[in-house]
Formats: sequence, C-alpha cells, structure tokens
Amino acid sequence: MIIGATGKIGGATLQLLADDRSADPLRLVAASRRPETVPARAGVEVRQLDLDTAELQGLSALVEAMAGIDRLLLITGYGVRMLTQSKVAIDAARIAGVRQVVHIGAHAAADTTVVHLGWHQLIEAYLAASGMAFTNLRPTALMQNLMLLIDVGGVRGTDVLPHYLGSEPTSWVDVADVAAVAARVLRDPVPHAGRSYGLGTESLTMAEIATLLGEVTGRPWRDEARHPDRFLDAVVAAGADPVYMECVRNIFVRTAAGTLPDLNETFDTVERLVGRPAITMRSFLDRHHQQLS
Repeated sequence: MIIGATGKIGGATLQLLADDRSADPLRLVAASRRPETVPARAGVEVRQLDLDTAELQGLSALVEAMAGIDRLLLITGYGVRMLTQSKVAIDAARIAGVRQVVHIGAHAAADTTVVHLGWHQLIEAYLAASGMAFTNLRPTALMQNLMLLIDVGGVRGTDVLPHYLGSEPTSWVDVADVAAVAARVLRDPVPHAGRSYGLGTESLTMAEIATLLGEVTGRPWRDEARHPDRFLDAVVAAGADPVYMECVRNIFVRTAAGTLPDLNETFDTVERLVGRPAITMRSFLDRHHQQLS
C-alpha cells in the first residue's frame, strides 16, 4: 500500500512498481482520501483512506482499509498534523498485521533543533517502538522544489532563480531517485529492515544551479537571494500550514548562516541500492528547464 499515492514521491513509486515486469509481481494498493484523484493504472487497486478521520471515528476504518497489506509506504503532508497522521497510520498498520513500513522522512542531524525535522525523528522513534519492521528514507532538498521557488518568487519568465539560502551550499535529490529507492525497498524489504538511508545526492549553491540553468538554456540566468520572511509570507498566503512553513523559513535562515552543515551531506544510497548513478542536477535541469522558465 502507498499512502500518499497522489503526491510526487508516492505517485512515482507507485508507477515504478506498476511498471515492474519481474517474475513475482506485487499486488499494489493506492490509498487516498479522495480515490477519484488517483490516476488509473493497470493492476493497481485504489482504496479510500483518510488519516484525519481517526480523531473522531477511531482506527477501525483505517485498519479495514489496510486489510491484507504486507508492506506500507508512509508519506504524510507538509503540516503539523503529520504527527497525528503518522501515529494513527502506524497504529492501524500494526493492528492490521502489516509486517514492514517504509517511512519517508527528512535528513537531519540526530540532535537537530529544527522543529519539523524533529517531528520526523519522533515519527521514526514511534515506528521503531511499534514492533513492525521499518525502513526510513531521508531525502534532503528535492530538486522539484526549484519550481516552487520560481512560483513563490513571482519571477516566471525572467531567467531569475529566487532563493532564501544565501551563498551556502545544500544537498539535493531528484524525486525520481527517492522513488527508485522506495520501490527497491518495497520490492525486497527484508534486507532493509531496521535501516535508515540518507538521500541527498549532490551539493550545490543556488548560484551554481543558476549557472547550470544558463548552460542548459543558453540564457543568462542569475540567482537572487531574498529574505526568508518573503517566502513564509507568500506560502502562508497561498494556504500552506504556517507552523510547518515557519520551520522551513528557519531552515533557510540557518542555512544562510552556515549553522546547518548536516543539510549539505550527500550519500551513495542510490548507487548502492538501485545500481545506477544518481540523477545529477544538470540532468534534472536538462529534462525540466521548461518548467522553470
């Protein structure tokens, strides 16, 4: 079962597993609070599952939705409710007899003081105490979030890459690589039980990314550093959870100040688990630069 099947990571993972033509096909279940939003895929069952209903209705509907599930990919949204959503998902999975949960979290130092990164660590600790086997996948910044920076910055069509990170580098990973690792673990979960994998693959500054965009497009792209408060104001005005997004703002502040070196770490997880090189930022921009223009 994929919880978060309509999101970028969940959808990409589901597609990889659905396209898998191995001799031992998986029975795939896409879970969504709105099943009609899940794209139809051959061989994929869709089930209704809304983690927010448990507060008033208890766990029974969630346990029923997870009936017959052996392994679960758990992805929650970008808001403070991720804590309770993850707890009830883990509780329901345990009751339903799920054997292994793969959780998409975020990379951070073990003693991080960044609030929403700590939330992921609390979820991981609760999962570890559940008695089920588990695997934690911990991406750094997603390359796809460059599109968000363009939209939030209001500069589409100007060859300007707005950002809030100052001149410090950070670690990036393509959603496709996160999905590839998730699919590999779900396909063969036992060797990965009890393991946690970092998923940053390349360290770059925003100025270096702007230079790559210029090389890819043949246009004079430049980066434009802005105060992180501008990001917070824009995303909250667009409807994002202000508590969660204040944490993201604080990551920008600390990255620019050079006090979050752990978020610049890179890993060879993709090469080791998937058996191919990780997708580079240059390759990502080659494929997606029109979405940034």
